[in-house]
Amino acid sequence: MQLTELQIGLIALGVAGIGAVVGYNMWQEKRHRQTAERALGEAHADVLIDPPDAPPRRVEPTLDFDLSDDAAPMSDPSATQPVRREAQAPMLADDPVTDITEPLMPDADRTVAQWAVDVPTDVPTAAPAEPMADGWADRQVEELITIEFEAPVAATEFQRTWNDLTQTLAVTMRLRGRDEHAGRWLPLTAQTAGALSKVELAVQLADRRGALSDASVSALAHALQGVADRFLAVVHFPDVRELLGRARELDSFAASVDVQIGLNLVAGESLISGTKLRGLAEAQGFTLSGGQFHARDDVGNTLYTLCSLDAEQFSADTMKALQTQGVTLLLDVPTVADGARQFDRMVMVAEQFAHTLGAKVVDDNRQPLSPASLALIRGKVAEFQGRMTQFGIKPGSESASRLFS
Repeated sequence: MQLTELQIGLIALGVAGIGAVVGYNMWQEKRHRQTAERALGEAHADVLIDPPDAPPRRVEPTLDFDLSDDAAPMSDPSATQPVRREAQAPMLADDPVTDITEPLMPDADRTVAQWAVDVPTDVPTAAPAEPMADGWADRQVEELITIEFEAPVAATEFQRTWNDLTQTLAVTMRLRGRDEHAGRWLPLTAQTAGALSKVELAVQLADRRGALSDASVSALAHALQGVADRFLAVVHFPDVRELLGRARELDSFAASVDVQIGLNLVAGESLISGTKLRGLAEAQGFTLSGGQFHARDDVGNTLYTLCSLDAEQFSADTMKALQTQGVTLLLDVPTVADGARQFDRMVMVAEQFAHTLGAKVVDDNRQPLSPASLALIRGKVAEFQGRMTQFGIKPGSESASRLFS
């Protein structure tokens, strides 16, 4: 069948349209690559090929003085000696406590190896995003990363993609999305609805497990590259060396003030009854949660805890039959406000418990604690919290709760 002039014309228009779309896509890709090349920095090593430097060991403080009644006075009772923590443990009187300024842009040819911790030379880059003025990201303990979408993205679709990309990601972070139509930021959860023009990630730099690692940063960058590819987004990623440096510096400081003070109550002639212990604790306002009794403030924050001396978990079902040799009152110094005052309260509670239970308040060496010894401990609590305040992290604040979690 012979084609008419109209059919030939329509076919020609169709071919021209397809060619225009292909040409436009090629032009967009070329523009992105040129933008990236203009913003490139110096080359960095690839940690998936070159082994990274060993991270510094985390060390934590000890109280380097004897707290027993008959101890000789120390010439410098404020001296501390760092030790490496192998496992989280309480400080029992005299014992230590032993989560790219270069945006990622869509590029389907990127590999995991190319998104190692240090950004390679062929990574598209641009100016870093400005920090948010509303203070949502905690600049003391978090790093802000911004994802900007070319067109609005459904919050549910982003969440589904992000969850798929981060199933094995061991990084503590908070997310929020900007809905321009609603004119507000939305906390991103599985139930969040809206059209997002950008997403912000507040990535935690350190916690009690240690600093953000180079491997975790590499995995995070790879996940963000997946977002960039999926949604034609630009990701403003901080300079990796600075990011890891900040994380290690923060972790080093946190280790230097990460102290828990414990007061042991050891049974006298008879074991401590679980029923009597529970009644006494509840009369003092303690609540049982997570295997421990918690003394809380008016808004529910834990001030100090009461736990079993032998690490046995308390529960409502087992308290009736419990017979224990002792318990420990524990103050987590970085996570409470006005730690010296809370220590005083804990000492008072310990003395009341000891009197009622027929127990003795002792240090980790089972030596009675004198008023002078308790005063020394109180001074150390105030000293550690003063150092935190000077560093810019207020004891008992949300920043402290994040860092010492």
